Amino acid sequence: MAKRMEIPRISIIGLLALSIIFGWFRYGYGLLFTEFRSSFDLSASLLGVISSLTFITFLAGALMVILLVSKFGARPMILGGIFAASTGLLTAALTDSWLIFAASCLLAGFSPGLTWSSFSKSVTQHVEERVQERTLAIISTGSSVGLIFISLLYLLLDGDWRIIWGGGAVFGYLILLWAWRSVPEKNAETIGAPIKMADLRPIFTKEANPFYIASFLFGITEATYWTYAADFVQENFSITNANAVFFLITGIAGLAGLCAGDMISRLGMRMSFIVTILVYSLSIAVLYLFQGWILVCISGALFGASFMLYAAYLPIWSAKVFPNIPAQGFSICIVILNVGAIIGPAVFGWILAYSPYELIFLLLGIIGCLKVFALPVTEKA
Repeated sequence: MAKRMEIPRISIIGLLALSIIFGWFRYGYGLLFTEFRSSFDLSASLLGVISSLTFITFLAGALMVILLVSKFGARPMILGGIFAASTGLLTAALTDSWLIFAASCLLAGFSPGLTWSSFSKSVTQHVEERVQERTLAIISTGSSVGLIFISLLYLLLDGDWRIIWGGGAVFGYLILLWAWRSVPEKNAETIGAPIKMADLRPIFTKEANPFYIASFLFGITEATYWTYAADFVQENFSITNANAVFFLITGIAGLAGLCAGDMISRLGMRMSFIVTILVYSLSIAVLYLFQGWILVCISGALFGASFMLYAAYLPIWSAKVFPNIPAQGFSICIVILNVGAIIGPAVFGWILAYSPYELIFLLLGIIGCLKVFALPVTEKA
């Protein structure tokens, strides 16, 4: 039993790092959207542009990992990502200039691309194989933990975003210090090894195609849901801070991502993925049927649980498809995911001009179900 519950240190560092990078920054941007608009007197469209640009720096960070992680290892990518997120949050919280605010968000935008796949690389290199799936699942769940805490802070501080982001920056620097002291260096025998085409060949195989399709569809659906669900809640309910309550429920349910590794061990990759896809799609499409507060909360809970399970599966799946280059393979996944994330909100925003939210959620649910045609090729992968 002791071995079963073993939790490597890198998993806690990764969980805390992603809580800042995703919970405070990535999801926090949507939660604090109204406060940003008021503080800087910006239009919703301009804030949307800034958000889209942060996905471009997200992509840039992922590409940097693909090009540099073999030579320099995962450690500098992880440290650089935590520093970018913390510095971006702090600068944004201190400035009164919307241009500096935008630049700060772009800086923080590098952090998900730099760290997410790099943690996968570090785990593959330095953690025993028997606990790698659990470790990757714990790290991915950090985004849910961050979402819970920022939602609670929003409620406690009544939306004072400068304190929320400033406090997150301080916490991020503390995590950076711990990571500096604890994240292992690159294995000595592979230091300085350049990327070879033979190493990247698995990226172009047929076995990788389902992984890429699932990543693209995930990017479209999750980014669109995160973009519009909170606004839908605010628009339809008069509950005080309804957006934060909704995000809090979503984040708490997202702790189910901790079970991803064990769920795969029990059911296998394909069956686990099918169950997650069906719950994920249902959580979105249910908003087409009825928009009562209880059902919205159920939708948020189901989405949070299935979203975090899905996010935890991706690095696990990547490590199985690309066992020798998990960081590069997963970085390609992140690039494809973010292409979907850029396309989804824009396309559905255009559709929203001609149709109600209900139709948007129905279409997203249908698109989500398409992932059943992009399953792992084998139980192993």
